[in-house]
Amino acid sequence: MELLVGLVRQRQHVQAEALARKLIDAGTTQGGVWQALGAALHAQSRFAEAVEAQRTAVSLAPWDAVGHYVLGESLMAMRQTGPAAESYHCARTIKPDFADAHFKCGNALAVQNRLDEAIEAYRGALNIRPDFSEAHANLGFTLMSAHRYVEAEQPLRKALQAHPDSAPIHNALGVVLYGQSRMADAAESFRRVIALRPADAEAHANLGNALRELGSFAEAEASYRHSIALNSQFARVYFDLGGSLYLQERYEEAEQNYRRALALKPDYVEACNNLGRSIRRQGRLDEARDYFDAALAIDPESVEAYCNLASLRTFTPEHPEPKRLEKLTHKLPTLSEHMRIRYWFALGKMREDLGYYDEAFAAYTQGNRLKYEQLSPNEAGKIALIDNVRMVFDERFFASRPVPPSTGRSPIFIVGMPRSGTSLIEQILSTHPDIHGAGELPDLESIVFALATGAGKPVEAFGEVASRMTAEELLRLGETYTERVWKLAPAAARITDKMMANFAYIGMIRLMLPNAKIIHAMRDPMDSCFSCYATLFYKNNLDYTYDLGEVGRYYVRYIELMQHWQRVLPAGSILELRYEDMVADTEAQARRLLDYLGLPWDERCLNFHENRRVVKTASAAQVRRPVYRSSVARWKHFEANLQPLLEIVRNYR
Repeated sequence: MELLVGLVRQRQHVQAEALARKLIDAGTTQGGVWQALGAALHAQSRFAEAVEAQRTAVSLAPWDAVGHYVLGESLMAMRQTGPAAESYHCARTIKPDFADAHFKCGNALAVQNRLDEAIEAYRGALNIRPDFSEAHANLGFTLMSAHRYVEAEQPLRKALQAHPDSAPIHNALGVVLYGQSRMADAAESFRRVIALRPADAEAHANLGNALRELGSFAEAEASYRHSIALNSQFARVYFDLGGSLYLQERYEEAEQNYRRALALKPDYVEACNNLGRSIRRQGRLDEARDYFDAALAIDPESVEAYCNLASLRTFTPEHPEPKRLEKLTHKLPTLSEHMRIRYWFALGKMREDLGYYDEAFAAYTQGNRLKYEQLSPNEAGKIALIDNVRMVFDERFFASRPVPPSTGRSPIFIVGMPRSGTSLIEQILSTHPDIHGAGELPDLESIVFALATGAGKPVEAFGEVASRMTAEELLRLGETYTERVWKLAPAAARITDKMMANFAYIGMIRLMLPNAKIIHAMRDPMDSCFSCYATLFYKNNLDYTYDLGEVGRYYVRYIELMQHWQRVLPAGSILELRYEDMVADTEAQARRLLDYLGLPWDERCLNFHENRRVVKTASAAQVRRPVYRSSVARWKHFEANLQPLLEIVRNYR
């Protein structure tokens, strides 16, 4: 036996095999001989024979931890990860201080995606051997794979102390920092990977992602393009570049990159989804729908695809998607918070289409609760803003400030509540050849708020600052606004600004832009407020819409301020347009719009749904369709659930 062990240790594997077989033929029942035979066969890469010998060894010596361990090694070599994990587990159970058995068990479990068990095994190895750098590294990798980014950071940093030039560990650290939204730190980790491996295409793409999240789009694009130059077959980098271009509203370029990613990897469900989203942004709704259907063909459990499809299809009992989405609740714990929110809004929409109104409301409630908790709105700040506006811009204020003469440009402001028809109005107007529809612009608010912050005051106090300005100073502010806005369409005669919250700044508009036109989109508050509640908005600026009480109170403040403007401004300053009238007689209301703006009638305004302009709001799909009346009195389907909202807005209907 000593000679046999010596041959194994000296790596004389052929001789060791021959001697072991001779002893076995002589009738030995020693487990160690079979174990030595297994080791000799393993070393010769004859893994199946090794496993057979090692199984005999553990049957003869079941108490031998090493026997179970080496059996695990041969099973791993054969990629039989399940049985290998069992063998390593036996080894560590027999010998609890067997650090390598814990570690190898973790490896076998991680390969099977049994991440929680793998994490426990790696931690077991580290409890025995705290300086086990490979265990620190693999623990960090596995925690990263489980999206437990905060926990992953410390073991990865421990591993880097032992392996400071390990590109994979630096890369993993970058991923976990990215997962914690520490983008500057993540970028530094990815730069370290690139310093170690300049030709690593993935590292350049990862750096691009961090830079994109930091808002450094030009640098991000350079990183993506460098990655492509290194590996033009790397599908993910085209996907990442597409995402960066999409954020910059460069939808056609985003589309091209998503197409490239999908060509390289036809089952790339994320690229298929995002290709559909880019196409949808460009107004090609039928084509977008086809790509979302294609994404579901690739992965019938793609929650993203169901969510994308929800707004583009009116579902009937014949459609399979609602039932399929209902069955995916088991996936919710594995989804990001954003995707869980999207799931509930999409499910609510599908249930509503099918007429399951109580169930739809329950889904909307789930989505709104999660979104509201995520945003934690500051209602007090909104109240203070409106109170300050009403206090400053009263009858006496305007009586002492006659409207100054101006030959400046005439922007068109469309204000009101979300989901009140503002997108429909802008779509109709933007179809007129003299009008450019610019969408929701932040420029007016940023100029107004800058007045307050520049004077060292809270933004709510902008009116106090404005009240001390001369008419000429206010007109110059208006010129600043028009200079910014007309850069979007220098040749346009008129430009619409559909930032709905500009209703709070109508007093400023009157002083800054005397030639401006103001259109107030109105709608039954029950329909408007409930439609807000049933909508997951693209951005987070409408945080008040995710709670029925808060959206109702917001409506009251908004409508009372609009009534205030009608009292303190000259008659005809604001054109009120009701959504219900728009859908009942679109042509008559469109003519009213153009008469108010002093523009000639154009028949094309009635074909607004054929307008291919990019629409970025939640109404993007609706404005691609001819006028429909199904959304009038929509709230009545949910009347039993909406009594608290009705109590708030009852007197304003």
